[in-house]
Amino acid sequence: MTREEKILKNLYQELEKVHSEAQRNYKEEKIKIDQEELEKRISQSEHLVDFENIEIDKRWLEELFKEYLLALKKFGKENEMLTKKLEDSFERKKLDLEVLIKKVLCSDLNYLRSLAQKLEVEDNDLLFLGLELGKPVFKLYAEKLKGKIEFDNWGKGYCPVCGSHPAMAYLRKDDGKRILWCQFCGTEWSFMRIKCPFCSNEDQNSLRHFFTDEKSPYRVYVCDKCKRYVKTVDQRKIEEEKVLDLGWENLGTFTLDLLAQKDGYSNIGTLFGV
Repeated sequence: MTREEKILKNLYQELEKVHSEAQRNYKEEKIKIDQEELEKRISQSEHLVDFENIEIDKRWLEELFKEYLLALKKFGKENEMLTKKLEDSFERKKLDLEVLIKKVLCSDLNYLRSLAQKLEVEDNDLLFLGLELGKPVFKLYAEKLKGKIEFDNWGKGYCPVCGSHPAMAYLRKDDGKRILWCQFCGTEWSFMRIKCPFCSNEDQNSLRHFFTDEKSPYRVYVCDKCKRYVKTVDQRKIEEEKVLDLGWENLGTFTLDLLAQKDGYSNIGTLFGV
C-alpha cells in the first residue's frame, strides 16, 4: 500500500467513525416515511423512497459537516485550504449542505461543476462532501425499510431503496452471483451477470471486462453500448478471513476508475465518475 493509499484508508476509517456517531445522534422521529406513498411504490415496483424530497435535520447536518472538516484536517496539509474554503462558503451561505447532498444523489453534474467553480474547489471535493454527509441518514432510512421488498428478486440495475445506480459490485463467494452495491444507502441487491445495470444491454458481444492482474479479485465490467462501467470484486478470490468493505474497496480501487475513464467509459454512480 502506497503512502497516499494509507492516508486515504486512515481518512476513510475516521469518517466511518464520524458516520457511526452521527447515526446514533439522529433522532428516530426525524426519519419520516409516508406509508401510503411507500405502498404505492411497492405496488408499482418502484424504488422505496425518493430521497430528493426528504427533509434532513439541519442542526444535525451542520454538526456532521463540522466533524467532516475536522476529520479532513487530520490527514494532509493540502486539505487545510479546502476545509477553509468549505467552512467560509458555508458561513457566507454560498454552500447549502442539504441541496448539495440531493444534487449529488441525482448526479446533477452541471450543478456540481458550477458550484465548484464558484467556490474555487474541485468537482470531486464537492461530490465527496455530498456523499459523506448524505450516507449516514440514507443508511438509517435503508435500515428502516429492510424487509419491505425482497432485494434478491429486485432484478433492476438501480438501487431498490433510493434509485441510485451502483458504484460497485461483487461476485458472491457461495454461488458466484453478482451483487450490486449502492454507495449512498449501502443497499445490496442481486443482478444478472451478463446484463448491463445501466442500460439493460444483454448482448454478449458488447459486454466485457478487463483487469490489471489475472490473479487479482478486481474486475471492471464495461458496456460498449452505453459506455458505462462497474468495478467488481470476486469474493471467491479474496482471503477467507477478509471482511468485504465495499466503501473502502470503492475508494481504494480508484486507479481502475481512471483506467476505465481513460478508455471512454463512465460511472456517475461512483466517486470518480464525474
